[in-house]
Amino acid sequence: MKTAIILLITLTLLLTSCTVDTTEDLCSDFEGAQKDDCYFEANQCSKVENELIRDSCVANLAETKEDLAVCDLINDEKVKFSCMHKVAVVTNNQEICLDIQDDYWQDNCNFKLAVNNNENEFCPYIIKAEKQLECRNEIALATNDPLLCEYLGAVERERCIYQIAKASLNVETCDMLAQGINKDSCKLKIAKLTNNEELCEEISFDMIKEDCKQNFQTEI
Repeated sequence: MKTAIILLITLTLLLTSCTVDTTEDLCSDFEGAQKDDCYFEANQCSKVENELIRDSCVANLAETKEDLAVCDLINDEKVKFSCMHKVAVVTNNQEICLDIQDDYWQDNCNFKLAVNNNENEFCPYIIKAEKQLECRNEIALATNDPLLCEYLGAVERERCIYQIAKASLNVETCDMLAQGINKDSCKLKIAKLTNNEELCEEISFDMIKEDCKQNFQTEI
């Protein structure tokens, strides 16, 4: 009983501290959902009648105040976990993600923190395999680290390495590609981007090599 009273007092104080001047209630002329939306936009969460909208309002308040404890005042579990996700991101605290007891929001939380910080070590905490691979791929491209492409499937791996080679203009990265024709296409691309005709000699396929050399022929 004491805990419930303390939580109620805390919520009242928090909501009051972020409330606009109540001497002129600009939302009072509205009805139903429109009134709730108005109070939501004004951060007057205590006046919102719809419980779900009120919980969402409190979640936004927690994000604004960067205060995880405010999330405990939310009744709906899904909104509470969304709230924890918001606070984790705004405070850049990955440990909060681990306390979220919902696969969807926990995955989104770990993904966001991993990508925001280019932190590959956060990716394994993602439960959904597809999203975990997306996490690896995003960080690989952001950091130009072709080794992270090794986590991906065959097709995605080739695409990842090729993109990094092109972005970094590193012809040695092309040699990490599994398919010979992909290696040569990669070297052709970098030769053109760097205006380096010498790279044409590193191409094995005659057709691609000829294409590379023709790119540097000057018209008479």
